[in-house]
Amino acid sequence: MSEGDVVNQLVNFTNILLAGISVLFTVISAYVVALNYFIGSASPGARIMAFLFVSLILGMLAFVMMGAQATQIGLIDRLREIGPANLSAAGRAALNNATTSAVAGHSIDEVVRFFVWTGLAFIYAALGYMTFLHKWTPDAIPVSIESRT
Repeated sequence: MSEGDVVNQLVNFTNILLAGISVLFTVISAYVVALNYFIGSASPGARIMAFLFVSLILGMLAFVMMGAQATQIGLIDRLREIGPANLSAAGRAALNNATTSAVAGHSIDEVVRFFVWTGLAFIYAALGYMTFLHKWTPDAIPVSIESRT
């Protein structure tokens, strides 16, 4: 695999990461809306099923992200094999993002991974709290459907 192929795949990895974060926000937003309108007033069994469903989705997303992370690490290893002296500016920049201690002794890639996983854990804990412990109140504006006669 040439340097150009590796850099192209690293750009694709960034796109996968951003798409994964986008899907995460979409799933979380939809679940919070469902909590507000439906799940918050549902029976404990329904709450458990809803939480298991969102857990399944977040679990699948986590496994996709772990696969992408492993691929990204392999691509960086390929850049190391090629050697910094033989890399273009783009290749050196990608390698430096993964290896240079830029933030408190950690590489930029390590910091991004830390925040993604920490954020996912925090969101999961918050969803658990909102599903099982938070006391949801009905909407301030009640909505009813009336038939026209």
